[in-house]
Amino acid sequence: MNLKPKKLPTLLLVTSLPLVRAFFERAIDKIEEYALIITSSRLETLEYLEKTYISFIVIDEKTANIQLRSLCEEIRRFRGYDHTPILIITGHLKKTFARDLIKAGATDFLREPLDEEEFLLRMEMASDVMETQSKISTLTTHFSTQKMASSSLEKRSILDDRATRLIHEALAEKTALALILLELDQYNQILSAQGENVAHALTLDCEDSLQKLMRAQDLLYNQNHGKFAIFLPKTSCKASEFIAENIMEYLDAEIFSAGSLRFTLTASIGIATLEQTGDVTKNDTINLERLMKGATSSLNKAKEKKNTIISYKKNPGESS
Repeated sequence: MNLKPKKLPTLLLVTSLPLVRAFFERAIDKIEEYALIITSSRLETLEYLEKTYISFIVIDEKTANIQLRSLCEEIRRFRGYDHTPILIITGHLKKTFARDLIKAGATDFLREPLDEEEFLLRMEMASDVMETQSKISTLTTHFSTQKMASSSLEKRSILDDRATRLIHEALAEKTALALILLELDQYNQILSAQGENVAHALTLDCEDSLQKLMRAQDLLYNQNHGKFAIFLPKTSCKASEFIAENIMEYLDAEIFSAGSLRFTLTASIGIATLEQTGDVTKNDTINLERLMKGATSSLNKAKEKKNTIISYKKNPGESS
C-alpha cells in the first residue's frame, strides 16, 4: 500500500482476529481516500506510529499479548498523537474498565458485535473529536497563562469529548446542565507534609468515593492536584447546590486513606450552569469555556472561605 504521510487519512487497526480484520477491510473500502493499516503487536503498532501519519486508531481488546492501558499511554506519549482518536473494541463496558482506559488516553468504545453503521458514525466524529480535544488543550493553556494560581485549572485540565457532547445536547434540547468544580482544602498541606505519592493516592481514594455519589448520567473528571470537575446533565442550579451539599456532608463524615495514613477532608466548591453562562450563537467549545470560567470564578470565591459552596452570579453589565 502506497501511503502519503501527513496527507492521506489513515486508520490503524490493532487486532489478531481474522473476523475483525475482515470487518474493517470491508468498512474502509466504503470510505473514499482512506487507508487502512493492520497490526497485531505492540512493537509493530509503535513502529507505524513513528513512520506513518495515523489519523484514527482502533484497538481490539482481544488482541493477543496487548495490554490496553499501557498501549494507550504509549500512544499518547508519541509526539503529535495527543488528540488522535483511539477507539476500543470491547464486549463489555464496566465503569471501572471505561474509566481506566479513558484515563490512559482512550477516546471512545465500539461494542461487540461490530456494527458497520455505528463504526462509520464514529469515523465521521473523528475529526470533531480531534478538534475538540485540541481546543480544550488550548483552553486550559489559556487559563494557566492568565495566572489563575488558585484556579481549579491551574494545571492541565483532564477532559474528553464527552463534556462537549453534554454541552451540545443541552443546547440542542434546551435542557439544564450544571458544572461543579471541587477542590480539596487540605491537598496542598498534605502534599507539603507527606509528599506527592501520598497526596496522589489520597486523590484517587477521594475520586473513587465521589464516583459512588454520582448518578449514571453524571461525568466526574479528576483534574489532579486535589481538584475535580463534575458535569451534571439536566440539573438546575438549585438541584446542583443540593448535590454539592450532599458531597460536602459525605466528605465531612468519611475517613480517606493513602496507604496506612488516614485523613479527614473538606472541600471548596464552585458551581455554574449553562443557563447562566451559555450562548446559543456560540459553538460547543466556546460554551464549554464559558461554563468552566463561570465555575472557576465561583470556586475562587469559595476557596477564600474554605469548606464553602458558591454559585455563579453574573456581574452587572457582564455580557451574555
